[in-house]
Amino acid sequence: MSQRRFHGVVPPTVTALDADERLDRAGMARLVEYQIQGGVHGIFVLGTNGEGPCLRDRVRQEACEVAVETAKGRVPVIAGVLQPSTARIIDDVKLLERTGIAAVVATTPYYFGGYNDDELVGHYRRIADATDLPILVYNIPQNTKVPVKASALLKIAEDPRIAGVKDSSGDWAEVQRIILERPREDFVILQGNQQMAAISLVLGADGLVPGFANVHPRLMADLYAAVQRGATAEAFAIQAKVDAFLRIRGRATLHGTKLLAAHLGLIEANLTSPLPRMNPDEAKRYLDACLAAGFPTRAAV
Repeated sequence: MSQRRFHGVVPPTVTALDADERLDRAGMARLVEYQIQGGVHGIFVLGTNGEGPCLRDRVRQEACEVAVETAKGRVPVIAGVLQPSTARIIDDVKLLERTGIAAVVATTPYYFGGYNDDELVGHYRRIADATDLPILVYNIPQNTKVPVKASALLKIAEDPRIAGVKDSSGDWAEVQRIILERPREDFVILQGNQQMAAISLVLGADGLVPGFANVHPRLMADLYAAVQRGATAEAFAIQAKVDAFLRIRGRATLHGTKLLAAHLGLIEANLTSPLPRMNPDEAKRYLDACLAAGFPTRAAV
């Protein structure tokens, strides 16, 4: 079986911001370079970790531009389009497709619920009609309140313009069905739930979209490599290390990721308002706990 274009570790890259929520271009470039040097296989900007729906249009466009410029073709850059309607997703795709991204990762519609499978199929087909870029389905019902069940995804995947799925649902029964009933040989399956990383790869998922790869890409790349060479015991041992860090996360998880990136000297820990933030005491306890669990002390790019 040939390796699919989108595979391996694809970090949902955080967006480097200054205090006014403008793009910190130098910080964004450092972060992308750090991840590539850490062995990742792609970059995913403007997802949930990237604060995609919270950013100004210009910042979203610039984040794609900087990521593509920094990657220099070494790995593909894919971009999230996280909007509540088909028309607004298409507008976002038009904004971003000129930046050189390799694919878009589109959410279901959200805010309203009650969609049936045919309505979701129509949503993705209309997006595909509007662009020549490959499209990945973004299934994150804990945020959108609109799940893409396997029954719907198998119908959506009948359209060859739909390149795959990034599933962060945490619904193992649904993920397992998608992997075991892969609708097309070239259909990409990326696992976005970090606690299911190793088991998903062992079963046949193509890759991972783990938030922790923002700040410890080598650990996640090692997990992927272990599965690729059949060293499943090693992969599950690395999974245990990842799980230990995930148990520390607690409150304000996105702020925590940016605090770790700031600790590594990559970016400042600025967020879009009013996302939750740790106070200085919480931040110190979090960082101390991560260091005690074996987090790197510093990273130079």
